[in-house]
Amino acid sequence: MMTKGRIMFVLPLQVFFIFLGIITGSNCIYEDQVGKFDWHQSYIGALKFAYGDASGKRGIVATESNVVAALNLKTGNILWRQILEKEPLGKILYLSPSSGSEAVVVSGGSKPLVRAFDTINGALGFEWPLPGELNLDKVIWAISTDKLYAVSVNNGVDFVVNQFSLRSGSQTGKWQHNAPWAHKSKCVISRDLVICYSGKEIHSVRFSQKDAKAFTLELHQQIVNIRSVKSGEKPGVFLDFAENGSEQSHQVVLLPEQGQSIVKCKLMPYSAHWVLSDPNHEAVSVVQLILKNKVLEVVTTDCMSGKKIEESSSAFPFTISASLPQLEDVICGSRNDLSLCRLLVHTEEESIALLHSSGKQLWVREESLASISVVEMMDLPVSDKDAAIEKEFDNKEAGLLGMFGRRLVSQTLQFQQLLQTVFGISDPIQPAGQRTDLVRDDFGLHKMIVVATKAGKLFGLDNLNGEIVWQKMLTNVDTSSMQLFVQRTTRHGPYPAQCSLLLKDKVSNESVLYTFDPITGVGLKKNLGYRVLQAMLLSVMDEESLRPILLLDSEEKVYIEPQTAISLADSFAASTYMYVANTDTGIMNGYTLAQSTGERLVASKVWDVVFNPETQTLVNIVGKSPQERVHSQGRVLGDRSVLYKYVNPNLIAVVTQGTDPLHKYVLNVYLLDAVSGAVIFSISHKRAREPIHLVHTENWVVYTYFSEKWRRTEITAIELYEGKTQSNSGAFSSLLSPVNPLVERQSYILPAMVQSMTPTVTEKGITSRHLLVGLASGAVLELPWMFVDPRRPVTVTPEMREEGVIPYMPELPIPTESIINYNKSLPQINGIHAAPSGLESTSLVLVYGLDLFYTRVAPSKTFDVLKEDFDPFLISMVLVGLGLASYTTKRLASRKALKQAWK
Repeated sequence: MMTKGRIMFVLPLQVFFIFLGIITGSNCIYEDQVGKFDWHQSYIGALKFAYGDASGKRGIVATESNVVAALNLKTGNILWRQILEKEPLGKILYLSPSSGSEAVVVSGGSKPLVRAFDTINGALGFEWPLPGELNLDKVIWAISTDKLYAVSVNNGVDFVVNQFSLRSGSQTGKWQHNAPWAHKSKCVISRDLVICYSGKEIHSVRFSQKDAKAFTLELHQQIVNIRSVKSGEKPGVFLDFAENGSEQSHQVVLLPEQGQSIVKCKLMPYSAHWVLSDPNHEAVSVVQLILKNKVLEVVTTDCMSGKKIEESSSAFPFTISASLPQLEDVICGSRNDLSLCRLLVHTEEESIALLHSSGKQLWVREESLASISVVEMMDLPVSDKDAAIEKEFDNKEAGLLGMFGRRLVSQTLQFQQLLQTVFGISDPIQPAGQRTDLVRDDFGLHKMIVVATKAGKLFGLDNLNGEIVWQKMLTNVDTSSMQLFVQRTTRHGPYPAQCSLLLKDKVSNESVLYTFDPITGVGLKKNLGYRVLQAMLLSVMDEESLRPILLLDSEEKVYIEPQTAISLADSFAASTYMYVANTDTGIMNGYTLAQSTGERLVASKVWDVVFNPETQTLVNIVGKSPQERVHSQGRVLGDRSVLYKYVNPNLIAVVTQGTDPLHKYVLNVYLLDAVSGAVIFSISHKRAREPIHLVHTENWVVYTYFSEKWRRTEITAIELYEGKTQSNSGAFSSLLSPVNPLVERQSYILPAMVQSMTPTVTEKGITSRHLLVGLASGAVLELPWMFVDPRRPVTVTPEMREEGVIPYMPELPIPTESIINYNKSLPQINGIHAAPSGLESTSLVLVYGLDLFYTRVAPSKTFDVLKEDFDPFLISMVLVGLGLASYTTKRLASRKALKQAWK
């Protein structure tokens, strides 16, 4: 009876602790707080296909991000958006309008799917699979009269036409045409013709007819390229002809139909072009775009007369791109009035814009923000008046009179600012076009978000509303790998903030360093002349408060930027270490700069670790953040003893994916000391594979993986402790490391697929750390550390209950109150960036992927901020009342004491 009663008592206690953990981990918001501290921006990605619908109000687009969407041609806003599967299943191969109000999309890998979406609301009309025997590398797609055609080109032999019913998906025909001149790279489809070039000839066949004959047109010039004419009523092609030297001439050729003659129109070099024609073929015009000296010229030419149409030609400044925009469609209100045309264009920098033929830029969408690679949040500078106040106390050698004069000047400026605020007078010395609100606030919540995208574009975003403050385009750079370094923040006035972006040159494959001011975007590009293998920021600053960048090239030579900091780097060379990992060979090398001289830096190899590439592959390497702050060096246990953390700043986590004939997939995690190369700890997971997401901070490592055995996502937490005695309380030393740390580890079930994971960050590290987990469902979960604590026991002892450890449950909860983006789903999450604010309780979060979402989180609640319902008037009245009451009581007490004395 005693045992049964004890079990009945323990079970409700466990339930109570779990409920208490969920309540304390909740971070829900009220309905009126939605959008108050957060914002959400939706994007569609780099443009791949586009056309304007029949109404002229919507632009139907398909993108490289596997998105089909409709844009409002008046504002550029997204009317609806359909996000397809990840590649290869969701890769869009073809987009075309159908005979009705539907957009037909062909997408997929080995077995493509054909879908139709309503252009008005995006509803799915039909969906059916194509047969798997189609060779997609040879197929050209076309739609004609409710039929879908898959034209497979067999180079130099023939092309095979597969005809499908657009509605039912049934195959209604299959035939072939002999075409010894056909080649996939030299053939296009225009309307219902397959058009190919061979030497100086154009060959065309009507693929929709089984017994159609080929038509050959000789042009007397060598053709080097062909593009399809997607607009107008006539089938045709854009041709590039070889001329003397490296120059080319360009021409549009519209092929005859119904007895009409061939129409030719000469094109300008280095231009984007589009063909407009009426149903009766009486007028054929070509719209061309020419970019010169940041001025875009729209030229409309009548092909019949060769004359320029002035009313639909214009020129205007074009600043959104340094390259020529590509025309995707020309939407005209009337075929007879070309002055009412709108041009849908996209640029190499992944911008989408709508231009008016009269010379107006109607709207621009910066779709490169859907492919962000690196992010940093920068503090804004103080205002000029606050800077004057700081300067007043900085210069202590100015003498008494100098400091007194500076005090008078600063207080005069403060009084002037007060009058301007009271009377609503603007600052007359403010430069035109410069924002006055980009200054640091009292709590450090207003910041500049600096992002670099895969398109090679840099942006500065205002974190309060997501507005683009500045943008810069880097040309001829390889953005496959980028590193963003913060060399100087805005706290070191009068020097401006400085960041550096490390990239590679597209042509030479050598590294490029772009140094810029993150507040204004003004920068300078520098070709380094060598290929960088590893780069790191030094932990010390020079006399200008600038942290130099240490660079290791492919020949193991060491450089530093700026080069004037070589003496500073040499003074700290004995304690500077670097490591390099080669994913192809599986070799990790560690270097020291201890043998450097005052004139040059020298890297010496001190250790290497080899992961056999035949059995395992390097997947990820994660080190600790240099800006990390650890407030508490230990963990207080229930018996009042302290378990000291193993806080090794040189510890890196290495993840490898291996193969095994028995277990198929093996996931290995190694914890290495980057100074000595010693393996501190390692663990293997059988039948586990990617995707792997890892967080490494303080004394713990958390990572997620997919379990092949149980077909689910699991999360493992590892904590490292030195023990109950701290060996190095001053500074950690990897060379004099004590015995191996104590390791606590535990695994849990996470009932969701993970796309990204990062910890919250605060300024001093006092606030509890939470995990921000981006889920495949589009939610961002704020998971308290107590849920993944590896010390969670099955049975809670009184000491652990005193410590606050909750009982172990294998499956982690996902309460809706812990979803920081509430009902705003974020598809295709690529990363989460957390940054500290001026408030220790608050962490600033940016979630980026196909969409951008910004918010604030307070893991330990806002303990350093007064509540919104705080009433200062009531508190003042209470204090005044208490003061009067104490004074009155004092007088009464003194009078009573006086009377007592006279008795």
